[in-house]
Amino acid sequence: MSELKLNVLPSPTWNWLRMNDTSYQAKNLTGGAAPKVCIPDKVRAGEETFPKEFDGGIGREFTDFLDKEEKARVFDIDYDMADPIRLRYQTGKDQAVSDRVMINVAEGKKGLVVMNFTSDGSDGQLAVQTAVNIAKDAELTLFSVMRTGDGSVLMNDIGTQIGDGGRFNLVQIVLGGKDIFLGVKNHLSGTASEIDMKLGYYMTGDDNLDVNYIASHTGQKTKCNIYANGILRDRSQKTFRGTIDFIKGCKGAKGDELEDVLLMDKTVRNKTIPVILCAEEDVEGNHGATIGKLASDILFYLESRGMDQSEVYEMMARARIDAIADQIGDEETRKLAKDYFQTGE
Repeated sequence: MSELKLNVLPSPTWNWLRMNDTSYQAKNLTGGAAPKVCIPDKVRAGEETFPKEFDGGIGREFTDFLDKEEKARVFDIDYDMADPIRLRYQTGKDQAVSDRVMINVAEGKKGLVVMNFTSDGSDGQLAVQTAVNIAKDAELTLFSVMRTGDGSVLMNDIGTQIGDGGRFNLVQIVLGGKDIFLGVKNHLSGTASEIDMKLGYYMTGDDNLDVNYIASHTGQKTKCNIYANGILRDRSQKTFRGTIDFIKGCKGAKGDELEDVLLMDKTVRNKTIPVILCAEEDVEGNHGATIGKLASDILFYLESRGMDQSEVYEMMARARIDAIADQIGDEETRKLAKDYFQTGE
């Protein structure tokens, strides 16, 4: 076992909040993960050494933990993609495996990647780290659905480098999991570079979700949009850290961040910390969170129309996940998210 500090805030807040990071006892890795990979013919795929300078959202200790896995899968995208690169990870019982991925999008091109995660057994642990390089005027869209069940652990880390006029679009949907750690750090170094990140989650039972989204603005006229929409039920818990970091010199940068959380039971635990760090005057930043239970008047109205309380909650939960899933421009992946409420798996 290795004790790791995960999802470290860029700037610590009050210690009594216990949100500066998360301590986690990770199982020592037993091998590399072998995802099912589907690659369009034009994509160049290979293997390279993972960059030592990688800076992701989960943090340095996690990167060091994975350094035994020096090699990474590499995908070079130098055309406008219509069909995505697909990576499907499935964690088995008692496994503790990892994988590293590098995605490079050439100047002026558009890339599309789908990464989906499931589990076929309890007590599995999967750690995946993805380095993204987006060249000038290029764009990458990444869709992901995580359905690892209530016995498995997933650590999913992303770090991006975005050039002038580049854009990164991310849609992540989490549908349960014993412990899910998500980290994304975007380096908006290019002038007029942009990111758009959307997260949807539905946590039940004793599920735990821990998130650290960071937008690091160093380039001028950069933009970020971070939006999370989720549901907590039963005894589940969630921590969401969302940081917009305006670094000196990023004149004209703009950042927006919002989370909307629906608490369905008194026994859930929610922690949300939206942060704006500002070392530059000529910027615009907005952040906030809406946290609460279903309004009594809405519940009364729907019950008066013949729906029982459990049906109302299920409908509201599905509507929230569907709203994020509809942002997924890949029919197969969108169906994975929407079918969850029909099969429960």
